[in-house]
Amino acid sequence: MADIERALSSLGATTGDVLIPEVVDPGIRDYIWKSMPLLQVVTRVPWPTHTYYFRKRDTRPSASWELDEATLPASDTSTFSKQSAAVKFVYARGEVTGPLIAASGGVVNALQEEIRVQSQVIAEELTTKIITGDNGTNPEEFDGFLEQVSASAPGDEGGTTDVSAATLTLAMLDTALDDTRGEANVILTSRVVRRKINSLLQAQQRFNDRTDIGAGFRVLSYDDVPILTDLHWEANDDILFFRSSDAKLLVNQDFSFSPLAKTKDSEDFFIKGYFGFALEGRPVRLTNFSL
Repeated sequence: MADIERALSSLGATTGDVLIPEVVDPGIRDYIWKSMPLLQVVTRVPWPTHTYYFRKRDTRPSASWELDEATLPASDTSTFSKQSAAVKFVYARGEVTGPLIAASGGVVNALQEEIRVQSQVIAEELTTKIITGDNGTNPEEFDGFLEQVSASAPGDEGGTTDVSAATLTLAMLDTALDDTRGEANVILTSRVVRRKINSLLQAQQRFNDRTDIGAGFRVLSYDDVPILTDLHWEANDDILFFRSSDAKLLVNQDFSFSPLAKTKDSEDFFIKGYFGFALEGRPVRLTNFSL
């Protein structure tokens, strides 16, 4: 036994350590994982094809006043255009070797743990692209919020208000909510901006209520509209105002697990999902403010 210990010692700590069994707490401390409240807010729409088409009314008909017994006015009708959003495909692939699975037996199921983490990773990637996806720059992605909110000043279909580095005020929030025609039921921003809004409310001695949103999330609200934060988008000069039913996550194929054929002593698998994103209604983006 003494000879074996001396041999391990002479090999050095790194080589010797791998020969000594370790038992670790099966409750892995995962400080990297992020929750995804945004996925609870968008509206999931099952969609059978790879393209989502919808009609947009470009103009509305007009009415007119006429004199008694006058000829009826000429007919006037709405005009429409066809819009579309493409479904894209996201994957996460994992692998766990046979020796690792055997070595972890009775302590933690290494394969199950890796599947769980890969599931979180692919869901986090989807959440990120719902905000920042840019099909123009990355054709494999769909366009997210930042690409689909109109860059023009708010009008009939919402839009973007650039305040040119002015300090954020409650009046700006009120204007943005008004620009959604009162339709917004979600305010999405960063934790830093949320704290700024909280301080503005306290400074003016206004009530800052809390409200519940999907899946039991309890969040701050402004003017009865929930203020949602998601760690997948932490821009400190941006706020999005939208109606959750207008933010449509198109689900052509929900997340699914598939094992891969064995080519070596390992369990190889992938998780996939086919999703698109369509933003309708009157979403408004308030941007380029300072705190």
